Order: sequence, then structure tokens, then C-alpha cells
Amino acid sequence: MAHVTHHDPQTRRWQDWTNMALGALLAASPWLLGYTGLEAATINAVIIGLLVFALSALALTLLDGWEAYISGLLGIWAALSPWLIGFTIYDAATFAHAGLGALVLGVAATEIWQAGTRR
Repeated sequence: MAHVTHHDPQTRRWQDWTNMALGALLAASPWLLGYTGLEAATINAVIIGLLVFALSALALTLLDGWEAYISGLLGIWAALSPWLIGFTIYDAATFAHAGLGALVLGVAATEIWQAGTRR
């Protein structure tokens, strides 16, 4: 049986929808949690959130698995960025980045793991 690299729409589509929602939440978090005054944190949240959203939306149409790896890397960056960029003293920004980044990473890891178990 030939190896198929695309999504199994029945079992993996939920990850794409979930990461779309998490990306949208991260992009909106500066306004939802009131840290728009932190320019670096706001720019980071918007860019990473929109990238996660766009990759996941693209995955719904392309039905390919490569975007899970990039989403996972974006999740790692988002989760670590409060320390890497230096805004850990701001609880709301740290919570949004670390929490949502960890969730994006978890969803991406689940997607990658499920793809591996079907090989």
C-alpha cells in the first residue's frame, strides 16, 4: 500500500479547526487581555497568531501534513517568546503567549503523531 501524506479528513480535520481558533485568539489577545501598550508582545501575538491561523486554514484546503510541523514551531516560539523577547513581567501577555503557544504545539504534535500511527 502506498504511503499517503495528506490528512485523513475524518480524524485530523479537528486539529486544523482548533489551531485556527487558537491562532485567532493569540492574534486578538492583546485587545482581549489589554496589553496593546506592549508593542513587541502585540506585534508578536498578531504575527504568530495570523500565521498559525493561515497555515491551519491552508491545511483544510490542501489536506497536507507539513503545516503541522510549522505550526508546532510557531507554538514553541509563542510559548517561549515572553522570555526570549522579555515581557514576562506582564502576566496577561505571558499567559496568552505561553498558554496558547503550548496549546498550538500540543494540537500540532497530536496531528503529527496521528499521521505517524497511520503509516
